[in-house]
Amino acid sequence: MAKKVKMYTLSTCSHCKATKKFLNENNVAFDATDVDLLQGEAREAVLSEVIQYNPQRSFPTIIIGDTIIIGFKERDIREALGI
Repeated sequence: MAKKVKMYTLSTCSHCKATKKFLNENNVAFDATDVDLLQGEAREAVLSEVIQYNPQRSFPTIIIGDTIIIGFKERDIREALGI
């Protein structure tokens, strides 16, 4: 069974774009939230989620199943996905 992939990203972040491109090229379904495009309470709520996974609030913050990966680390992402 495929692991659920959730990402917190910034629309302007090159590492975030690289991660999305990598996942798309490998046909991995994912849910991504561009935090910088949110405003007000929605943005605050999402930042609170990010802090639970990554207190430094750096991007991308990627959650694959129970694994948390900070940044575009292809080897770690492949390992977590089993690809």
